[in-house]
Amino acid sequence: MHFKTSGTALYAMEALAGQIGSCRKCALALSRTKTVPGEGPAPCRVMLVGEGPGKKEDESGRPFVGRAGAILSDLLAQIDLSRDEVFITSVVKCRPPGNRTPGKEEIAACMPFLERQIAILSPVIVVPMGRVATSAIFSRYGIAFPSFREVRGKRFLMSENETGREMSVIPVYHPAVITHNPPARAALEEDFTRLGEILCTLI
Repeated sequence: MHFKTSGTALYAMEALAGQIGSCRKCALALSRTKTVPGEGPAPCRVMLVGEGPGKKEDESGRPFVGRAGAILSDLLAQIDLSRDEVFITSVVKCRPPGNRTPGKEEIAACMPFLERQIAILSPVIVVPMGRVATSAIFSRYGIAFPSFREVRGKRFLMSENETGREMSVIPVYHPAVITHNPPARAALEEDFTRLGEILCTLI
């Protein structure tokens, strides 16, 4: 857990990380080593949301520290962003065994934490990475989700549930896609290039 600013948002995120650390709402708590609440500036301008922690994340308690994390850092650098400038988290905060896709009940149990993080951090842009994160966020905030193929790389608007504040949502491929499908690198880079273009108009 690494929050890089101070003030009300920092204290709220630290308190929330404590709640996440003691959570027993689903079976993922039984097999985790550490919870992975996320890290980055609080508040933040850009929030990246993955599916869930992997093995290295479960061991370290930090998001995106494995191979997908290295890919993500490279993609951010290509659009003139560093990890220090974005908040990185995931839909579920505990590793699903064997890195399987989290189940609906697990996502439902963890989504209030993500929703609270969004309320505290007040991002200008939320970037769900991959189908699972995109579907979960679209469902929670009432955005139609026909398919990931149809929404990736496009800008959508959502209202933060507590205050009604409007944010942009820009789905992209998950960086891990190229670890099992190397030809997808071009599409992944295209998504982040598009993200960079949209960022220039919003921030």
